[in-house]
Amino acid sequence: MRGSFEYAYQLLTSCIAEVKLVELDFVFDIQTTSCKDKRFTGYFWCFGPSKKTYKLLRPVVVIDGTFLKGRYRGTLVTAIAIDPSNYIFLLAFLITDSETTKSWTYFLEMFGSNFYGYDTRFVVISDRNPKIINAVPKVFPFAIHTFCAFHRSNNIKTTLESTRIAFRMAAEALTSIDFDKYMNAIRNKNPVGLQYILGIPKETWSNLYIPMSRYVVTLYSLT
Repeated sequence: MRGSFEYAYQLLTSCIAEVKLVELDFVFDIQTTSCKDKRFTGYFWCFGPSKKTYKLLRPVVVIDGTFLKGRYRGTLVTAIAIDPSNYIFLLAFLITDSETTKSWTYFLEMFGSNFYGYDTRFVVISDRNPKIINAVPKVFPFAIHTFCAFHRSNNIKTTLESTRIAFRMAAEALTSIDFDKYMNAIRNKNPVGLQYILGIPKETWSNLYIPMSRYVVTLYSLT
């Protein structure tokens, strides 16, 4: 609200020092270029309470990025979970130049070292960003990577909202009877949209077929 973008970035290390005074478990990592000017390229952080309580949450993590506005642009990457009361629980953050395989790999590695171990089985939900698709299995080979049903429904080539609704209902279905009912509704109304859906393995978007469906995971992105 006050000052310039340059001044705000200059205060970053001071801000971190102030946080560490009251939050001893605060984790951060600032990335800069290797040249003498030490140009800022990335900043990862997470808070102590999140690290202490994440094991009480569902074994499901939603990751996504959003563009920052301002002179220096960049991308804010987040990882969130859902607490027992179905509220969004923020886990970790990263500010980076752009979404690349390298930046996503770095974020997931930092996330893994502070939260889930690299040999832990849990669910990762994201959009179908190729950079994320490349990074997740490299960092978390035991994780189950699924795709956000909301994004998938918006990508269905149709002007019929009923088709998108039927797809979302199929994604949330917990019995084969319900799943087949909604898929048949799509087949009858929108064969083209059905072909798009069938091109994506149902194990990556359906509650019924995802390997950890017993946790009643709703595959919707929440960021």
